[in-house]
Parts: sequence; structure tokens; C-alpha cells
Amino acid sequence: MRPDFHEKPFDEGTLAKLELFQLYAREWLPVFLSRAEPVWPDVHIFDFFAGPGQDVAGTAGSPVRIVQEAIDCRHKLIEGKVHLHFHFSDADEAKTRALESCLRPLVDRLPHATLDVQAIPFEESFQRALPILHRSDTANLVLIDPCGVNHVDDEVFRQLISAPTTDFLLFVASSFLHRFSEHPAMRLRIKKSDSFYHCHRAVVELYRTFIPANDHYYLAPFSIKKEGSQLYGLIFGTSHLLGMDKFLNTAWTKDTLNGEANFDINQEDFQDHAPFLCLDIFDKPTKLRAFAADLREQILTGKCANELEVVEVCFQHGVKRQHAEEVLRQLKTEGRIKIDFRVPQIAHKPPRLIELQ
Repeated sequence: MRPDFHEKPFDEGTLAKLELFQLYAREWLPVFLSRAEPVWPDVHIFDFFAGPGQDVAGTAGSPVRIVQEAIDCRHKLIEGKVHLHFHFSDADEAKTRALESCLRPLVDRLPHATLDVQAIPFEESFQRALPILHRSDTANLVLIDPCGVNHVDDEVFRQLISAPTTDFLLFVASSFLHRFSEHPAMRLRIKKSDSFYHCHRAVVELYRTFIPANDHYYLAPFSIKKEGSQLYGLIFGTSHLLGMDKFLNTAWTKDTLNGEANFDINQEDFQDHAPFLCLDIFDKPTKLRAFAADLREQILTGKCANELEVVEVCFQHGVKRQHAEEVLRQLKTEGRIKIDFRVPQIAHKPPRLIELQ
């Protein structure tokens, strides 16, 4: 279990996590605030382990960063067609009092926004949130950053993924699960990976088994190395291709090698300046090489016949849509396919076809 990290300055790993939260909120908010005629008139943001809002050095925590991102696009709220609701909770009453004091002046700068801060434990606050999360007329962003490893079990996870327009970011003590997965107190039991550095991938694979077989739901990992040999990780979840697209853009901004860690997760030791995206396909990092080979095979066997199916392959491998461009270009140059697009798009209706030559 983690000590109360708010009592000391945030470490490098915590800052990496907070930056990911903030960057994704920056991508997410305009999608729901910018429509001239909004589909979802109410937008709700939940942080169930909100803390006091900052560390002892005054560095902003996740609630403050999210509200600041909303302030940066507050002009979208002026017309009043969308209402923004912040729900921040923590079991520690002293922390919620400090958070309320920290956030109230910020939220007061936002038109058509409400602030709800409560000192209640996760189990109660999550149950209170479920009616909102399961409404069809709300868009929701959920942050779950617990101090333990048993809060989000298979039941809680299934409730999350069944919410219709809800993206979530879950923070997990992956190396703790890796080390104590057989302990009788653990509700989550992961299959130990061959490499300790891949333990967060194993956590994500466990959560994938909780997704019903016929559900189209997307998960993406981001591993974070903290002090000593501790490995934590984010799990992003969404039922929407656009949500996955935006998270992967965020992740690849933070990790240009694999898009899933604040360290070299595959231990390939590429230099930051190495132009690996311009190298021959077989000189690329392992993840991109595997993706390119799989996409090529699926196209040539007819399993991947249009641009939306290309996007699906990209997201299965945790790479951006833009990573498909080189594979498509090579196949077109070889005379194996005929297409009229370079980068597959999500919104193009109907999706453009790939014609085998």
C-alpha cells in the first residue's frame, strides 16, 4: 500500500501520471463542449480519490489540473448549452476541506459549472455516481487513483464499462499486484509476466478478461516507473474509437518509442534522437514491428478491408492511426492494394475501402 504521498513533494512518476491526466482532459473536454448543438447537455467529471488538491510544495493535483483545463476552454460554456459538473471525493475529511478551498475560486470563474466535493469513501461515492454514469444524456470522465489495489475489482470494472458515454483513467500499483498476486487478500490475481517491466501489461490483460465477449470496448495501458523498482500504471478505458484515438495521441506524446511508458518498456535502448519512424520496417522498435507485420497480413488476407478496420488493428496494438500510413504506402507502392487515403479516419462515412490488386 502507498503512504500518503500528499505529505511530500510529488515524485517524478506521480508527475508523469498527473501530466497524462491533464493532457487527456485537454483532449477530452473540447469534444463535448465545442458542439454548436451538443448531444450531451451535461458533462460530468469524477475523481474518487481527489486528495487536498496539491502536495506540500503547492504542485497541483488532478482536480486542480482538470479544472484549469476547463478554464482554458471556458468560452465554450458561455452560451449555456452545456453544463459542466465536477464531482470530487475522498475518504479524508481534512483533504476535502482543503480541496474545496482550493477549487472554489477556480470553479467560480466558469459559467454553467457546479462543484461537488464530499468526504466519503470510494465504495459509497461510486454507488452514488452510477445513476449519472449510466444516463444516456451525459458524457462522463472518471479518474480512479486509489491508495490500495482492491477497490476496482471485476464487479466495479463491469459497472464502469457498461456506462454508455464514459471514459475512465484507473491508476494501479502494478508491481505490488505482481509481487503479491497469490496473497489471499488480493481480489485481483494477475498472471506473472516474463519481464518485471511488463507487469502492468499483465494487469491490463486481466481486466480484458472482465469484458463480455461481444462488447466492443477498448483498453490501453501506460506504465510508470517510480522511486526504486516500483512500477505503477494507468489503464484507460472507453467504448468509443474517438476516445481511444485521443488517449493514444496523449500517450505517444509522452512516449515516442512505444506510447505506453515513462521508460523504455521493451528495453530496446533507442536514443531520443533516433529517427526510428523513418527506418526500414524491420529496424523499428518491437511494438511497431509487430503492428506493421500484423496489419500487412490482415490487409493481404482480406480480414482488414476498409479504413475503420485498419483503425481497429492500430488500437489493438496500442498505436496511433498515423502509424498505419507507412504500411499502406508500402503496399500501394508494391501494387498490392488500391486505396484513396493515406491515414485512416474514424469519422469518414462510409469508411473507405481497401481494394486488393
